[in-house]
Amino acid sequence: MAKERLYEWLDSQMSNMFYTSNNPHEVPEYIKANLKDELRHYQEEAFRRFQFIQDDNLIAGISNAGFQRKQLLFNMATGSGKTMVMASLMLYLYKEFNYQNFIFIVNTDAIIKKTQENMLNSQSNKYLFNPSGISIDGEQIMIQPVDNFPAFKDKNTIYLKLTTIQKIHGELIKPRENGISLESLEEEDIIILGDEAHHFNASTKDEKKNKESWEKTIVDKMLYLRDGNKLLEFSATINMDDKNISQKYSDKILYKYDLGEFMTDGYSKNVLRLQSSENDDEKMKDALLLSQYRKLIARENGILYFKPIIMFKSSKIKISEQKQLDFNAIIENLSVESLTKYINQRKTTVSSNSTLYKVFSYFLEQDLDSVIREIQEDFEARNILNANEKNMLNEDNAVLLNSLEDINNPIRVIFAVAKLNEGWDVLNLYDIVRISEGAGVTRTATDSEAQLIGRGARYFPFEYEGEKSFKRRFDNQNTDLRILETLHYHTINEKGYLANLEKSMNAVNLISSSDETVRILSTKLKHSFKNTNVYKQGNLFVNESRETTPEDFNSLEKFTISKEWETEYFGSTVETDYKGNINDDTVIQREFEYLTVDKRFFKKALQRNPFFRFINLKKYLPLLKSKDELIDSEQYFNGVSIKVSLPKGQHISDLSAIEKLEIIDKFLTYCEEKIRKNYQKEIGLKVFKPISIKDTLRDYEVVVPLYETGHITQRIELHQMKGKDWFVYTDAIMNRLEYAMVELMGSFIHELEAKYKQVYLIRNDEKATRYKLTEFGGPRGFMPDFILYLENEEFVYQVFVEPKGEDREKEDAWKQEMLYALNGSDVEIIGENDNVKLVGIKFYNNKNKREFISDLSEKINNGEILDGKLELFIGE
Repeated sequence: MAKERLYEWLDSQMSNMFYTSNNPHEVPEYIKANLKDELRHYQEEAFRRFQFIQDDNLIAGISNAGFQRKQLLFNMATGSGKTMVMASLMLYLYKEFNYQNFIFIVNTDAIIKKTQENMLNSQSNKYLFNPSGISIDGEQIMIQPVDNFPAFKDKNTIYLKLTTIQKIHGELIKPRENGISLESLEEEDIIILGDEAHHFNASTKDEKKNKESWEKTIVDKMLYLRDGNKLLEFSATINMDDKNISQKYSDKILYKYDLGEFMTDGYSKNVLRLQSSENDDEKMKDALLLSQYRKLIARENGILYFKPIIMFKSSKIKISEQKQLDFNAIIENLSVESLTKYINQRKTTVSSNSTLYKVFSYFLEQDLDSVIREIQEDFEARNILNANEKNMLNEDNAVLLNSLEDINNPIRVIFAVAKLNEGWDVLNLYDIVRISEGAGVTRTATDSEAQLIGRGARYFPFEYEGEKSFKRRFDNQNTDLRILETLHYHTINEKGYLANLEKSMNAVNLISSSDETVRILSTKLKHSFKNTNVYKQGNLFVNESRETTPEDFNSLEKFTISKEWETEYFGSTVETDYKGNINDDTVIQREFEYLTVDKRFFKKALQRNPFFRFINLKKYLPLLKSKDELIDSEQYFNGVSIKVSLPKGQHISDLSAIEKLEIIDKFLTYCEEKIRKNYQKEIGLKVFKPISIKDTLRDYEVVVPLYETGHITQRIELHQMKGKDWFVYTDAIMNRLEYAMVELMGSFIHELEAKYKQVYLIRNDEKATRYKLTEFGGPRGFMPDFILYLENEEFVYQVFVEPKGEDREKEDAWKQEMLYALNGSDVEIIGENDNVKLVGIKFYNNKNKREFISDLSEKINNGEILDGKLELFIGE
């Protein structure tokens, strides 16, 4: 058994120099093309770890380290898109390992209905695959739901059985006609996908040895039935502090991405607690007004469809039913007089910097008669759903509950007890109100609440100013729009309960604060800087962009497709350890031959791949006139050479027509990936134009919540910069990594001041400048965190400096490439001569200070090393 945990071992192995330099594992293009949405960086990392652990070339090193790959667990935060990872793994296991049988096991029927929408209903907005269809190697792939796996399988079909733990247990213990049985499972390998996997651990948690338990059914009876079977578990709640669970899962947790990381990365709403001593009726009124305030703020800012949901959470069904009646009465009895009186009374009881104070002030300035009419229309009884009703989980209600974001879904309020604690995907839940009557205050109760809050914290990707974002965009800005990225949890102000709630939130690393605990940090441009010619007359430079034209895509070369393509057929397997050392004594010798591409084969291969249908190709190759031109023209496939690696002694002439066709299929898949990847509607150019510094920089402020639960790795702090004339703002508002870099640069700034007449470090905060570059040859925007402005009699340098956490280096590698490209001779600056130079340098982080200083010194100090704080390097 391994001494360290699998995910920790993978952290070290996948960050070592040999692995990162070879970079062997990337998400294949066929995965990206067949998913509806782009994988996020952490989902890609989860996928890459699975590739690593399944790589046969690394199996010796993995085994020697004490790890296995038959049963693996992905420990990922609620709301982080675990099902998207499952979908990508299904395609990968089908394509690379020929698995066709998948069993998806969950704990409740509600999750099954949700998964049907995710995996099977291409008309659903929750569908995870490409709605146009799944295509791999030119073949259309079907996902077919089954109760039992057929003995004779259709080609190009993935068979998916959706079931609960309880049902699969019953089927295997007492087989039924046309159902699944251990005998039927003995015939072929299966992949078991376990969602909310903590439910599988009954025997571990209870320390029982009951052979008929659900866990025994899945692991002992199904998983080990065949050597090729695999169990892939997914859970947000694996308690590794429990000795038994830790021992069981130490060598199985492949990837760990907790709620704190998810929230810090900006993929969730912010979570604020409204702690109140008010009764339930008043909490209901507060939530009602807060919810409607969100809707109205959205409308005032051009966000036309924004429907925030309220959830009222009770401890018992009878209480929940009564509270629904009470809420209906509140809506019916609203009047201008009663609402005005309530708002004025409540306003005196809340802090002046709280959200509720802002809400109450807002409504006192509105036409309350109009406000009430809209509230009574929005919150009429038919727009309220009670999740406790017996028919709640019928098909219509389940779809309604899992499509709350849809434009035609009218629901504004959910009343619930426990049915929605797991498996409920909702993005536009903004208020969770804890009904006080009968509520528990134990740690068990607060653990459940923390889980629900985590589920409600999922981000709602609304469209603003023509753009839809899947991450928060108003963090730290003092704007009313922050309310659209904030979940409020309305709870009681009781000491013992709050202590338990805090423990529960910390246990899942749920980052939150009470509503009033925010700071507004502000900084201004220094007067001394505003009096300089640099500020008054100086420029920054931003690159231009343009829409692409048909001429940009008039040949395969424009997509970086090589006319000579190599592939391996009848590939040999060479075993290496995880460092790349070859363990096998023999390597199969290989020889290359060229495949003569017969026009008939090419036409047939094109017909087999839906991507190469003419109507689809015209989107990417707008000047293409016909399929014949695609084959006959030198600009396209005419002249292509396919070089095939064959084991010594075998020849192209030995291959059958089908085998030759499969080689051309592979070539077309390569072309498809290149075309998809390199086609852009707008691209950044290497042509830079000047923009005035005084019109670009401005004073700004940052709103910083004082988080009270969860672990924050990068807290934003204010650092006074008095006496540091080289920093253009009075204060530096930044995280620890950014400020460490500023301190380092400050330690050698005197050396630069001896060389340059003007030396200024400009903080490029999105709240301050909106100064953004556009990716060269691509559409992505890039705001370098800092610009170092240097000027003497001969030169003006603008150095783009970017601190980057190690966990973000891979995701943002394109930014590093862009910074390096700034140093090229092909960069043009409009209206300037060669005396103005743009400089990009290596990312800064805590591990590469030496390389950072070396690169900076080489480019702006004639290679003479800037001394810096040498003590910063001690111990490295």
